[in-house]
Amino acid sequence: MRLFSRFFRARRTASNLTTELERARLSRTMPGQTAAMAAARFGFIVN
Repeated sequence: MRLFSRFFRARRTASNLTTELERARLSRTMPGQTAAMAAARFGFIVN
């Protein structure tokens, strides 16, 4: 998990404030949705 958090943390620095707030809201309310969006963005298959 630490590897994934470091991998995704590097990408967040280029995001705007609205995107950051949306990701924070999604991670609090729907953690699975956040993972699915990240996987879709990087092209991984999520079942």
